[in-house]
Amino acid sequence: MKNLLKVSAATLAIGLFVLAQLGQEAYAEDPFAEGADALAVADDDGSTSLRAKLALKKMAANMVMVKVVGINDKDFPNCVLSAKVIKTATSKDGVFKLLGKNKTYRFAPVLKMKGKTLDLKNQLNQNNLGACYYPKKTKLIIEVAGVDMKKKAFKAAAIYLK
Repeated sequence: MKNLLKVSAATLAIGLFVLAQLGQEAYAEDPFAEGADALAVADDDGSTSLRAKLALKKMAANMVMVKVVGINDKDFPNCVLSAKVIKTATSKDGVFKLLGKNKTYRFAPVLKMKGKTLDLKNQLNQNNLGACYYPKKTKLIIEVAGVDMKKKAFKAAAIYLK
């Protein structure tokens, strides 16, 4: 039994050494070891980021801050976010008087088309497409641009990750 333990310990030590060596070699040749730069694409189609993000310095009067409750993406690339308003718009004109704090509403990201094709070079499209992937509880700032009666949702002209 004592000899079996010594053999097992020696075998384990050799195995760990071999795995460590293989791990170092694999890491050195790993194309993703260089970080995000290894994933960059030369042309500007928005694919250098898994989720495009616009920078926002200050909320405008037509913006609300929300927390994602759910997403309906059955009509992808068009999706509808269900989100709870955690900060209302400072504007109280038009549709903004309908949006109350701590209430859940539907928001449909606005997508620009070129004919029947989605314009992937459009920065707002790149950003707004990310709305289909935000997990629950993600905080967003949404620029509201009216109501989409067909989708029974507020139009999200621009979506910013909080």
